[in-house]
Amino acid sequence: MLRTVSGAISLALAGGLAVTGMLAGAATASAAVGPGESSVGAQAWTHVSKKFPNRSYWNAAGDLRVGNEGAAGGLSRSYVQLDTTALKGATVSGATFRISNTGAASCTAEPVELWSTGAISAKTTWKDQPAKRVKLATAKAAEGPGGCPAGELEFDATALVKAAADGLGSVTVGLFAANESDTGAWNHFDPATAKLDTVVARPAPPVISSPEFPDASNGTPEHTGKARTPGTFTFGTGGATNIEKIIYWSDWDFGETAVAPGADAVLTPTSSGPHTIYAYSVDKAGNRSDQAIYRIWALGNGGVRDTAGDLNGDGLRDLWSLDADGRLRFSAGRADGTFAAPVDGGATFAPGTRIAIGGDWGEDGYNDLLVLEYNEALKGKQLKVVPNTGLGTVRSHDAMLLDVFCPVADPHLGCSSDDPAWTGNNHWADAQDIADAGDLNGDGEPDLLVKQGSKLWAYQGSRSGYLDMAGEPVLVGDGGWDSVSVTVPGDTDGDGAADLWVRDDSSGDLFAVRGAKGDDGQLDPGSWATSNRVKIGSGLARSAYPVLVSAGDFDRDGRADLAAARADGTVVWFRGTATGIDPTPVPVG
Repeated sequence: MLRTVSGAISLALAGGLAVTGMLAGAATASAAVGPGESSVGAQAWTHVSKKFPNRSYWNAAGDLRVGNEGAAGGLSRSYVQLDTTALKGATVSGATFRISNTGAASCTAEPVELWSTGAISAKTTWKDQPAKRVKLATAKAAEGPGGCPAGELEFDATALVKAAADGLGSVTVGLFAANESDTGAWNHFDPATAKLDTVVARPAPPVISSPEFPDASNGTPEHTGKARTPGTFTFGTGGATNIEKIIYWSDWDFGETAVAPGADAVLTPTSSGPHTIYAYSVDKAGNRSDQAIYRIWALGNGGVRDTAGDLNGDGLRDLWSLDADGRLRFSAGRADGTFAAPVDGGATFAPGTRIAIGGDWGEDGYNDLLVLEYNEALKGKQLKVVPNTGLGTVRSHDAMLLDVFCPVADPHLGCSSDDPAWTGNNHWADAQDIADAGDLNGDGEPDLLVKQGSKLWAYQGSRSGYLDMAGEPVLVGDGGWDSVSVTVPGDTDGDGAADLWVRDDSSGDLFAVRGAKGDDGQLDPGSWATSNRVKIGSGLARSAYPVLVSAGDFDRDGRADLAAARADGTVVWFRGTATGIDPTPVPVG
């Protein structure tokens, strides 16, 4: 019957926490060993006797014998098998084999050698011994008779255990007298005290490099890449050979990604200025390294804002839309008027949420996402800006709520008006839709439209997030706006004032409404309510196209086009012509 001796494993964890458990030998599978010190006892043992060449001492009670005991005992050698399964793939920095000396020929310490050997079994005898492989270390023992002090021998077994960490399930060591002819050099050892103490280190952290974005830890490199341009980043191992994988992420993309040791990854910093890439190694035992930090600097575009509707910096109009599940989808425009297949935009919104491509609300040059969504806690809708990464995806965790100083009429808050019908400046709490209005008043800030029932409101954008800071919202029109959808295609007739497109939701007819300038030389939004509506399209009923996604020149022919979403979330667009909108839908992607 196989006898198992278990040893304790103590793992030193970060923060000083120590976890101690029992590592079972032989019949029990071992869990991987984490960073710290581990100790495992003998899994099996035996000794062989030249005097009794056919006898097996497999896991026998009593001492292990080493050396020449003369006529009384003859020449013996001993072997110990150790379970190293738990060390597989670990980063081993040191290992010591220890065993207690229980008897010797005298109190004079004599050398004992520790060798790596072949495997042992119940059939191991003098005539069937495992082969010697590599001498690992030599130590001296002399418990001896007559009160000589007992001692524990220590052998450096680092080389053996490092080899075991490469995948050996168990290892066997042999104890031999250095001089097997010397009858004064024999020793006895207690197999129950045999143990292998191993120091498991954390794996080496990755070494990160990039030719396009050199290390910027000591300042901006002389040559470095621009924001929104891809760079190749290499995740090296620093010479470590037992790394299973490397995990990395960045300050612009928190999602963790695994790469093979030494592999490259293409990363694109989304904005100018300093950025950081983080990574750690995982060895084959599952232990992770300390975190590596790689700092880079991405050049900007000189403060130039992206053109209207451009979401990834290539100068072309792009699209954001919501699929049937409320997931944001990004469709990159192409120079020929087509769009790439929609890809994930990085956010999900509740049913009923309305979105619009806004202007640059974050002062980073990128066009951002405007969102009108219901807030259960407020029992109403809220308006927010979700920043664009500059690549067409959004950073939902950095969303900024838009608000007004005077949400309701309250004299105690300084919110009052000479108009007795005035109720406050928040007209989106119960609104149905929003639309990007471009820059209506020429102040360089993006503006927006809010459709509240039968009313249409124009708000002046503000970096502060308060939309009544520069002035109260303008009532574009009161009455009839609840039965239409609106979008702003820009200045379509070249008079310097933005125009409006109005879709009759029931009939599906599309009308162009010319904007006019006021006395200040800027657009008067109220002109949209009084200008004639000129029919430019048909077949766009809300039942077929619930959402007008965007308007603008998608195919770069100098005429505004229209994009709309079907009920299933798929997006199509309609080409603008000299006489209006071509009724043939063109699929996006």
